[in-house]
Amino acid sequence: MSAPPSIKSQQYSFAIAGVIFGFVMGFVAAYQFYGGRTGGVTAATAPETMGGQRPAMAGSRAEGMPPAQGGAGQMDGAPPQEMMEQVTRELEALKKAIEADPHNVTALGRLGNMYMDAGMFDRAIQYYTTALQTEPGNVDIRTDMGSCLRQMGKAKEALKAFEESISVDPKHWKSWFNVGVVCMYDLGDYDRAESAFAKVLELNPGSFDMKAVKDEIEKLKSGKSEKAQGSPS
Repeated sequence: MSAPPSIKSQQYSFAIAGVIFGFVMGFVAAYQFYGGRTGGVTAATAPETMGGQRPAMAGSRAEGMPPAQGGAGQMDGAPPQEMMEQVTRELEALKKAIEADPHNVTALGRLGNMYMDAGMFDRAIQYYTTALQTEPGNVDIRTDMGSCLRQMGKAKEALKAFEESISVDPKHWKSWFNVGVVCMYDLGDYDRAESAFAKVLELNPGSFDMKAVKDEIEKLKSGKSEKAQGSPS
C-alpha cells in the first residue's frame, strides 16, 4: 500500500488545482497587457544607455528557469485561445510536478515566473519563497523575487534580496545592476548606485555607458534640488 500524500503535498495540489480554473483567463489578459515581460522586469541584459529613462530591472529567469516546450514563455503573438491552451498545459504540468515533489525548485520557480509575467507579483513571491526554502542559494530565483518586490513598491526589501544574492554569488552582475537601479531611483542613494553600476561594468564590460549613468544621477539630483527649492518653507 502506498503512503498517503503529505499535508504539504495536499496543500500544493489544492492550491494549484484552484489556480487552473481561476487563473488562466486573468493570466492571458495580464500577459497581453504586460507583453509577457511585466514592464521589463525580466530583461536578460542591461540597457546600453540609460537614455533618460528608467532602465528595466535585470532578471535571471531567462537563464535560470526556461519555460517548458510550448509553455507560457512562448506565447508572444499567439491568439488568445492558443494562449489559454498553452497556459493550461503549463499549469497542468507544473501541478503534476509539484504533486510528485513539493520541493521541486524548477517547477516552483517556473510557476513563480508565470505569475510574475502576469504582473501578479505577490503570488510569484509565494512560490519563489517556497523554492528558496529548499534551495536558499539559488541567486536566479532570489533576484527575480527582488524584482517582484520592487514592482510592489517594496524597495528596501528588494534591495535586501539583491544583497543576499550577491552574498551568495559576488559575481552575479544582474543583482549588482538591480542594486544600482533601486538605489538610484527608489532610495536616492546615488553614491551606492554609482558604485554598483561600476561593479556591473567590472563583471560585464561594455554592457552600458557609465557616463549615461552619471548624467542620469546628476539629473535626478538636480530635480530633487529644484523640488526642494520650490517647496513651501
